[in-house]
Parts: sequence; structure tokens; C-alpha cells
Amino acid sequence: MKAEILHKLGLSQNEIKAYLALLSLGKTTTGPLVKNTGIPSSKIYATLGSLVEKGAVGFVVQGKVKWFSANRPEVLGHLIDLKEQEFEQTRREFESLLPSLSAEYAAEKQTYNVEVLEGVRGIKSVYDFSLGLLHAGDCMYTMGYPVLASQLLDAYFRDYHRKLGQKKLEAKIIYDYDTWFAKKRVPRPHAEQRYLPKGIHTSGFIHIVKDYVAIMVVTEKQKTAILIKNKEVAESYLQYFKLIWGVSHPE
Repeated sequence: MKAEILHKLGLSQNEIKAYLALLSLGKTTTGPLVKNTGIPSSKIYATLGSLVEKGAVGFVVQGKVKWFSANRPEVLGHLIDLKEQEFEQTRREFESLLPSLSAEYAAEKQTYNVEVLEGVRGIKSVYDFSLGLLHAGDCMYTMGYPVLASQLLDAYFRDYHRKLGQKKLEAKIIYDYDTWFAKKRVPRPHAEQRYLPKGIHTSGFIHIVKDYVAIMVVTEKQKTAILIKNKEVAESYLQYFKLIWGVSHPE
């Protein structure tokens, strides 16, 4: 546990060994440290020098011999500040780079149009993305929404539909029969909702928005979203949606 936390603070394995040994040994020369830690004598001075730079270790020279000792553990707290500063610098650098990366991603030279996103977070990412594609009056389409997905994503979609209403977007949704009757039928004035005939069960669902189609697989063992960008594919799935919509039951 100690070693794991010290590693998170930025200490190397040899630095961790040396620091913990100094806490135990107290003031000492390199000989006992090499014996106690197993750090090669050729590397012990470099390791101690790095710890001195980080403020974790101090030393005194008596005669011609350096004696090392661990500084108070509290001084290691400044390493957290350093890591936070490095993280903020990285964040700023990333944010300045993001427009360029986004432009390259959207460029015509892009050779792929399929993304696979794993986990519940991946499914949420697809819906967050689709929310940004639409403008007031636009509509998104979802069909085959199963019970497990409803259980996993209920709180998320309550907030999501609130955002749809704020942006004045529309939605058409076809639920599994069991999902529809397991829900409390929360009023959603901006959404037209229907359900599939009883006995039809799906382990995934399809989301259509603009030129995108997302196929979501939701089982106990797998939660995956496959996002496809292709106008022709999106239009064909929309025709499929309209066909299923026609045989689905209204609210």
C-alpha cells in the first residue's frame, strides 16, 4: 500500500525502496542501503540524488562520507502539487491541440467511419454526441429499447430528455413491451413513444440521428455501442424504423 501510493506520487521503484529503507534505518551511508534494498551500488547514488531533488531525502557530509536520512514524510505533499501543475499544463496543451485534432478527424481523407465504444459510458457518449448534432425541430429515432438498458440508463435518460426539451428537439422511441410496462411512463411532451408487440425481446437497440446509426448491444456480460457514419445506411435504417413504427402500439 505504501509503495503504491509513493509510486502514484511519482517515485520510481528504486526511489521507493531507498526512501522506505531510510525511514527504517535512519541516518546511514550507502552501504547498508545497498544491502537492505538490493539496489545496485552503481545506481544507489543516482537514486538518492533524485530523492534529494524531490525533497524526500537529505544528507550531511562527515569527513569525506555522505550520510543520508529521510526527510519528514509531510514534505512529499509538494509532489502532489507538482503533479497537479503538470496535469493542468497537459490539459491546456490538449485544449489548444483539440481544434486541430477535430479538424483532422472530420477531414475527407478520413478512411474509416465506424467506431466501437465499450461499456455503459460508451453508450452514453453516443447519446451525448447525438445531442450536439441536432438543432431545434430536429428528430432522433430509437427502437428496441430493452429492460436491462432501461435499468442501467434510467437516470441518465431522465436528464437526457430534459436536455432534449430545453433544445426543443423531438424524439421517436419504440420500446420493448416489457420495458414500456416496467416504466412509469414519465411524461415527455417532446417525445412520441410506442412499444413493440408482446413477446418480442431485444438485447440491443438502434439509435438513428442525421447521418449516423448506433447499434447498442446490452447484455449482462457486454455493453457495446457501434457508431456508423454513412448517409445511405442511416436512411435505410430510418426506413426500417418507419416500418416497425407502423406496427408498434401507441401510448
